[in-house]
Amino acid sequence: MKNKLVIWGTKAENEKVLIALELQAESNRVMLHMFPEAIADEEFVQKMMHEWREGKEEVAFPEGTETTERELSVTDSLLPEGIQVDRPDLVQRAQTEWHFAVLSAKLHAAYQQELAEFKEKVEALSTYDNKIFTNLRSFWDKVQNQSRERNLYRQHADELRDGINALFDQLKEVRKKVNSEFMEISQGVYDGFAKALDEIEARIAAGGAKFNSVFDELKKMQRDYHNTRMSNEHRNKLWERLDAAFKKAKERKFGPEANAGTIADRHDKRLSGLDDAIKRLEDSLRRDDEELAFQRKKVNTSEGQLEAQIRGAKIKMIEERANGKRERLAELTKARNDVHRQASSAHEKEARLAAKEAERQQIEAKKAAIKSEIEAETHAKAEAAAVHIPHAEKEDSLFEAASNLLGDVLLDALDTAKAVASVAVEKAGEALSEAREKAGEVYQEAKEKAGDALSEIREKASEAYTEAKERAGEAKEKAGEAYQEAK
Repeated sequence: MKNKLVIWGTKAENEKVLIALELQAESNRVMLHMFPEAIADEEFVQKMMHEWREGKEEVAFPEGTETTERELSVTDSLLPEGIQVDRPDLVQRAQTEWHFAVLSAKLHAAYQQELAEFKEKVEALSTYDNKIFTNLRSFWDKVQNQSRERNLYRQHADELRDGINALFDQLKEVRKKVNSEFMEISQGVYDGFAKALDEIEARIAAGGAKFNSVFDELKKMQRDYHNTRMSNEHRNKLWERLDAAFKKAKERKFGPEANAGTIADRHDKRLSGLDDAIKRLEDSLRRDDEELAFQRKKVNTSEGQLEAQIRGAKIKMIEERANGKRERLAELTKARNDVHRQASSAHEKEARLAAKEAERQQIEAKKAAIKSEIEAETHAKAEAAAVHIPHAEKEDSLFEAASNLLGDVLLDALDTAKAVASVAVEKAGEALSEAREKAGEVYQEAKEKAGDALSEIREKASEAYTEAKERAGEAKEKAGEAYQEAK
């Protein structure tokens, strides 16, 4: 959108004038320049039309130019009374567009002010502030939304984008520095835990009297682990070592079966132990409450001040003991809730794995059933072919018998009785190359035993067929055509 307009018009006295309008969006005003025809020669008009209006360069106005300043309004005309123009539609359109331009400029100015405030905050940062990063991202989303709706001109949106990107870069540098410092601190914390774990692991390996406090120290270390800030990398590595140390300690104290079973089983076992401990503690608290009620009742009927003081001391002791048990009960209850959550998660995970394993086994069973069915069908056809071999052909070579035997199974897999191997390659490809060698071995053996009985011929042919079938099964996609023909 252009902020300048040049048009011919006339004054009240029908004097022809060249009118130039210029928008001052920041001040919501329009500069009106009128040039009488006498001073607006052709050269000046061309400069105003092609250079001044397009904003290419400034044009010097001649003497006699009338310049006035008018406030931009939606209702009032841009032109003073008595001025008529050749194209009033152009003036009206410019007035509408310029009003939008003024509003857009105000929006841009407001965003520039907000951007300046962000810049002050970022430059004043001594440490990374994620809240500023989030607010700046929300501001960028707001600018993008206004730009997409074309409420901001591209130039203004680009200026804001460049300013926001520069602030993002500054924040990223601050965060990078803070992350580097945090990683150094995290490394130091991890090293401290690792050193303590080294000592505990050595005591676990050594056993002896020093082994008794290992569990308490591991539990304390576990609590410290949860309350300490570390990087995810260090946290994961440390948790693996803590878990391994617990397992070693339990195995050392209770034997190899302590870590037996799945994770869910171990959680269930621990959950059962916690339930028992909580029940015992609740029973103990109930007895303390009963004892406390009894002592409070007795203190009111005490004979003498000394007896009352003794009962008061006993009440205090029972209360302290009960308070300690309640704190312990709260810890155990929290631990039970955590273990219950972990057990539920472990059971769900194991159920998913079991379902996947059952599905896999089902698929394998179906594959095995299909394979067995194919083997039974082809074997039955082979035996049927062998039964129908005439007695007079006992003197034939094995390859002649094999040709008759395997005719229904591989059909085109045997071109001639003495070319089993080569034809098998043509039908089954490279996947049956080993089958060809096996068939050749059978052929050589058959030549030596050509006079054997039909039963021996059937046995040898069956071996050749079985071997060929196994090789074909490994490359059933390539030998599928031969199988369909045999079927």
